[in-house]
Formats: sequence, structure tokens, C-alpha cells
Amino acid sequence: MVETGPAADWARKQVDLGRVPVAVLGVASSKGIEDVVAFGTDGGRQATADDHFALFSVSKPISSLTVMRQVELGKLSLGASLTEALTGFGAGRTDTVTLEHLLSHRAGITDPALDGGTSLRDDLTSAGQSFYAGRLVQYSNIAFEGAAAMAEWADGRPFEEQLLSLTADTGAQGLTFDTACNPHAVHRTDEEGLNVQGMYQKRHPGAGLFGTAADLLNLGSELLRNSGKAVQPATLAAMRRLRTTGLSHITTRPAPLRHTGLGFQMPANESELLAKGIYGHPGWSGTEWWMFPEQDRCVVFLTNVLDTPDLGVDTNELFNAVAVS
Repeated sequence: MVETGPAADWARKQVDLGRVPVAVLGVASSKGIEDVVAFGTDGGRQATADDHFALFSVSKPISSLTVMRQVELGKLSLGASLTEALTGFGAGRTDTVTLEHLLSHRAGITDPALDGGTSLRDDLTSAGQSFYAGRLVQYSNIAFEGAAAMAEWADGRPFEEQLLSLTADTGAQGLTFDTACNPHAVHRTDEEGLNVQGMYQKRHPGAGLFGTAADLLNLGSELLRNSGKAVQPATLAAMRRLRTTGLSHITTRPAPLRHTGLGFQMPANESELLAKGIYGHPGWSGTEWWMFPEQDRCVVFLTNVLDTPDLGVDTNELFNAVAVS
């Protein structure tokens, strides 16, 4: 049982040491959810296994899976240009920003604030250029609005509707952009100058989803089964293919440095890990969602504090605990 294993002990330790006020840890295999445990209280609210949390950048691989469904249907190409789908984008740019660039942080689009007062589509069309597309790597949130725009152009349905089709097909129906799910409040937003409610209003495909441990575990379990309900096996393999090795990174956010596929992140420091082939994504709010194909494990860690690595939360410890569980 996870409740008494090393992974659960690690999650409990983060609360006991005061690094985070609450934590929910879940583990699944390709056969389904094995266990979910919750620790801590926050402002009098006891954490439970069914609680929603703000996922922040864990949204990115989920949005990417949604977009890649259009690719495998032949409605969209990884080489397609964002300008084809969004004619107002890129005025004055001499390069071509493709879907592959968008999903792998190589688009060179200057990232606007997550909490600005304009719409995401306006943020995207007015964004500046940081570098020539494909030449460098810079972690990007707005790129995922570009990918969403391309999915809408290809399919004709709103992006959120497409994403909800993915969640319905994979047992992750609790994933939502709607704050009515009563997510845990996120801490340290004032220190970071983030208007989190303003960010939520944007319903950002790169940072705006809320979800429960069960949602992510069900989706992760489906990816481990690789049955095609989320995306086809060839599509998932392409998403896990490294796209950023050998390129210079302008930043290392999220820290530590990780390689990027299409929406998914892969640890760059496998020498420190007991498992190989891990893929998934962290979120700025301390959330973690990772698949361990060789161990047939998916792990979810949900909490509600920005920049948890700065507070001593070391996910390599979690990865190694999961690898032997």
C-alpha cells in the first residue's frame, strides 16, 4: 500500500517539515489507481483525496495530448505554421513558428504575464519575438495558446470542448478550467507578484487546469496501458521523443533542467535516478505528474505553494521512492 510506503512517507514529510501545508499523493499502474492519500490542513481545511488543486503547468501535457489528437487524425501537421491558423500572429517575423516549436518551447515568442487583463488570444497575437524559431529553448506558457488555436483551426470545435473529449475518454472528467471546483488556495502568490484569480480567468491551456489526483492517475494509467484511448501509441512515442537536446536554454525553468518532447518533460539528470524513461510535468504550484513506464507506475503529487523546490521539496527523492515501490 502507498499509505505506508516510501512515496507516502516522502509526501507526509513535506507537510511535517512545513514546506507545504497540504499534500495529496497518488500512485497508479496500467491496471488502475492503487492508492491515494492526503496529509495536512490549510486554513482549517483538511486535505482529502478528492480535492481539486490548481495544476499550473501540469496543464501543458494534457493540452498537448488534446492537440496531438488532431495530428493523428491527419487534420494538423507538426510542421504547420501558426500563421496559417492565426493570421494576426507574427507581424514582422521572418521565421516560421510551427506546432512542433510551440509544443517544445522553441517558438521564440516573448511570454506575456500570466495574469494580464487582455485575452490570451490578444496576448498571443501581440507578443514579441525572443529568438528565431527552433534555434533555442525558452520555457513558454503563451505557446500553448498558439497550439490551442491551431487545434481549433484544424477541428472547428473550441479547444476546451476538445480537451473535455480527451478527459471523458480517459476517466479524467474532473479536469476543468472552472474555479467552481473549489480548488485549494495557492500560497506565495503575493511574493511572486501573481494575481492568481486573474490567471484563472484566462482559462490558460498552458497553466489553467484544475484537477484531482484521481483525474491525473486515470489519465496516467491510460498512458501506461498505451491502448489508444488518449492518443495512439505512435503519437505518444513521438511526444516522448526529445526535441531540445543540444540546444542552448535561455532559462532553466522549471528547475532542474529537463529535456522537452511535445508537451512532456523528461529528467535531464537520469544519473541521479533509479528509474529511466520517466516522463511527465511539474507545475509552479508544486504539482507533479509523472509516468514510469519501466516500473508501470504513475505518480501524482498535489499541493498549493509556488516554487516548492526553493523550499526544499526535492522531487528526485520522490522519483526514487516511486521507482522501488
